[in-house]
Amino acid sequence: MKKTYYILLLPILFITLTSCKSRTQKMHEFANAFNQTASMSPTQSGSHAEVEGLDIIKLDLATALDINDPSSSSTSSFLEKSLPGMFQNDETMMDLINEAVKFKVNITDINGRIITTLMIDKSYLDKQNKSSFKSPTSNDPITMALDALNSNLPMNNADGTRLMKIEKLGSNTLEYTMEVPNDVKDIISSPNAVPLVKESIIQDPSTKATILRMRGLGIQKVNYKLVDTEGKKLTTIEFNASDF
Repeated sequence: MKKTYYILLLPILFITLTSCKSRTQKMHEFANAFNQTASMSPTQSGSHAEVEGLDIIKLDLATALDINDPSSSSTSSFLEKSLPGMFQNDETMMDLINEAVKFKVNITDINGRIITTLMIDKSYLDKQNKSSFKSPTSNDPITMALDALNSNLPMNNADGTRLMKIEKLGSNTLEYTMEVPNDVKDIISSPNAVPLVKESIIQDPSTKATILRMRGLGIQKVNYKLVDTEGKKLTTIEFNASDF
């Protein structure tokens, strides 16, 4: 669950689309610009846009997930909930959606296999996101993506933990606030437990791939702040990019 938020940290595409251009022209310009950006960024490797028909853009969003990993389904579900905020924060996407363009979004795993597909259009955004969307508090693309993510939290994980909040600290650090169940609170609070938990996270292939890709966005540190069910801090586990 804590692995793949990098997919929502897409840079803003600065494209000037004037009213004299046809919808088809705008669709192709978006796809070309998206693919050019993806080809130059290690964090978007495998992501691809393609125009399909008169009113559909297929958008493949690559993640570091493995479709055979039991956690991939819950993580992709979390990403689905966060996509409306990503679209609302992108002027070019919204311009196309307001002209009745639909985005066929495929969330794919590390080998390009489709985990889930959804169709995003104006009616979908109105239904899923209108009541919960908040205006971005920053022009920073990472902060904008985190605003969208946090609007859908907390999120329950299969292991009993809950992701409560994600924050950007300074210019190069992300901090995840994780709530742990009471039955493991005393274990987590033990100093001897921290190295074991840290090593377990480091050895996870999907987490390792995600952290390495985040380096391309300038993220050099990731903290996991563990709290109990009352919000009291138990411990913080810190990672540097060099740990991976």
